[in-house]
Amino acid sequence: MAGMTFKGETQFEDWAKRFHEQYDEGSRLEKEFKLTRKLVLTARRWTSFADDLVRKRTQHSRARWQTLSALAFSEGSVGTLELAGRLAVRWPTLIRVLNELEREGLIRREPDRTDRRTRLITITPEGRRLMSRVRDILDPARSRVLAKFSDEDLVTAERVLDEIFTHLVAELDNW
Repeated sequence: MAGMTFKGETQFEDWAKRFHEQYDEGSRLEKEFKLTRKLVLTARRWTSFADDLVRKRTQHSRARWQTLSALAFSEGSVGTLELAGRLAVRWPTLIRVLNELEREGLIRREPDRTDRRTRLITITPEGRRLMSRVRDILDPARSRVLAKFSDEDLVTAERVLDEIFTHLVAELDNW
């Protein structure tokens, strides 16, 4: 990623010369389009940035450390399907990641005594050490990226994103 520039994303008005043929200037639709476009680009950029940063220093992919993160934030063991839901991934995708993490001793899987079909997943002390390294990498990077925003700005932005997410989930449920 080093040395690459993405000016086409940040200089939209410079290259999207025919944009206002599609959306009237100042309209609600224009504002909605620009917000959702920026949301997608920002999420994509943060995801790539965080993934590259952590992978370079730990050799672990985003799928692996995000899975460990979900387990580290949980109280006790988590069932496979519940974990897949928390990560918003499909079960088969998660199983591949869990197999790798278990092979490396970063998680432990055990049968659920109350439901033999379910496997309970627990992060190991080694997995917690890796998550500590990931936090040591991402926390300062996140702080640098968000330094100019006040605590109130951060809370407001999270609230707006929560509302967008809630409405999106409801919309998907109605499909």
